[in-house]
Amino acid sequence: MKFIVSFVRNTMTHFAIFLNHVTAGKLKPAHVTVISLLGHVPVVWALLTYRPILAAVLLAFFSLMDALDGALARTQNSTSLSGMYFDAVSDRLKEVIVLSALAVFASNTIDSDITWQIVAVMGTSMLVSYTKAKGEMAIAGEKIDTQKLNRIFGGGLASYEIRVVALVIGLLFGWIAYVLPILLVANSITIATRFLKVSKYLRTIDARDK
Repeated sequence: MKFIVSFVRNTMTHFAIFLNHVTAGKLKPAHVTVISLLGHVPVVWALLTYRPILAAVLLAFFSLMDALDGALARTQNSTSLSGMYFDAVSDRLKEVIVLSALAVFASNTIDSDITWQIVAVMGTSMLVSYTKAKGEMAIAGEKIDTQKLNRIFGGGLASYEIRVVALVIGLLFGWIAYVLPILLVANSITIATRFLKVSKYLRTIDARDK
């Protein structure tokens, strides 16, 4: 899975360089973030009209833009805290609307009894991000390199990219009923892993400051 994530990010970096050249720098990362967010509306439509394969294709395409906005920001040397915040919030919003539509789709076409699993996946997905964000907030006064911070508080089995890939595969091959429990377990392990890593690091800071 790490290979897939790395490949996508490298590809988007090259594509961002190309787009920046073609648009003469007029296409901004925020534009890409908005397009990606709005692009999830047809994903919802496809799910609500029971077109899972189309939903998978659209989800894959517009999710790639999530890697493109960051790559474009680095290409234009315009990375910013506000851009990172907007991107993170839009990612959570995309998950909520897609999983909400998936709950309707699964309830009507697969089994209404698995709806609770989708709700659980949504909640644990939010917690995966929350544990990292809350840890970062706790050390806001510390001077820590962003890459080091990601190593300390990030990681785990179920990053946002992995969760999207799992949903795309589930929709493409009709494996949603099997993907959901796998995602739920992966999310739970990721939450526990991040919680323990963040707690350990915060205890180190607490001991240092006493």
